[in-house]
Amino acid sequence: MKQAAETTPTNRDQTTAGMPMRALRFDGTALQLVTGHPRPQTQRGEALIRPRRAAVSGIDVELCRGLLGFHGTLGHEFVGVVEAVDGDDRTGLVGKRVVGSVAAVCGRCDMCLAGLSNHCRHGTVLGIQGRDGCLADWLVLPAGNLEVVPDTVDDDHAVFVQMVASAIQAARQLAIEGKPYITVLGDGPLGLVMVQVMARLNASVRLIGRYSEKLGMCEKWGIKHRHVDDVGRRADQDIVVDCTGSGTGLEIAMQLVRPRGTIIVKTMYARHPERSAHVDYCPIVMKEITLLGSRSGPIREALSTIADGSIDVVSLIGKRMTLNDGPAILQTAARPGMLKVLVDI
Repeated sequence: MKQAAETTPTNRDQTTAGMPMRALRFDGTALQLVTGHPRPQTQRGEALIRPRRAAVSGIDVELCRGLLGFHGTLGHEFVGVVEAVDGDDRTGLVGKRVVGSVAAVCGRCDMCLAGLSNHCRHGTVLGIQGRDGCLADWLVLPAGNLEVVPDTVDDDHAVFVQMVASAIQAARQLAIEGKPYITVLGDGPLGLVMVQVMARLNASVRLIGRYSEKLGMCEKWGIKHRHVDDVGRRADQDIVVDCTGSGTGLEIAMQLVRPRGTIIVKTMYARHPERSAHVDYCPIVMKEITLLGSRSGPIREALSTIADGSIDVVSLIGKRMTLNDGPAILQTAARPGMLKVLVDI
């Protein structure tokens, strides 16, 4: 990343400069809580943020299994308070509680200029690619990535904004015609958010999963649900969204979707022979299936959706921990059937 010219940060508390911090870091082999890690330094236009609460994603678990060859501080789902902005704080962010888009982009490459900044040639992604994450005492993101959290939205709700944004992005990628049949595969936190977002469309929506207590949440939401072992695979679904987080999800999706139907893939996982199924891609060709990848989405819209109360996220909290719990945070999040692990920083 290009080195910025020296500036004086707008800072409420200059005493933090140079202070070491706690950070939950993965070095490619081991995960550990480092207690003397250097505080991240801002460049011009970036904000220094003290996280208040973070949430653990399935991606965090997979990064510790080798996904993307990640090394660094984990975590990309957070709500925090801006402590400094490098340069002029024209938007008055210092002291505000914020969430933020995780992708930091250059704004100059062909992707950015074409309106595809999410795929910036030189970009970094908080806690995922080239940028240390939020499971630490401080994090850094461009000030332009941040959205101020309304006082009416508490931390338990705000920390889900990344997940809701991801589900909204999947819905945006669909061309809804008539009243299609949509199946969401996977009853983890993302699948449970996804099915609520999809249920807002003009569609017949159901969730397929493995855990009765999770499927039971759909009862109070008025959403259809089935156990995966009880589902007929008749190739009759117009759209299938894979939120399983496993190598078997795409295979099941291909069995469920109709000819010329659409599969949206939200799953990212580290490939290992003992846990990655061999996928037969012939149905994609034979059934002329449209396969769409889908990643992060609109933070402002997600925050608004959470604020209006139309998505239930607090029911998805499975465990509360603190940063001092260290590696046990990821071990807990990786347990089969675990809902969302929240981390107080």
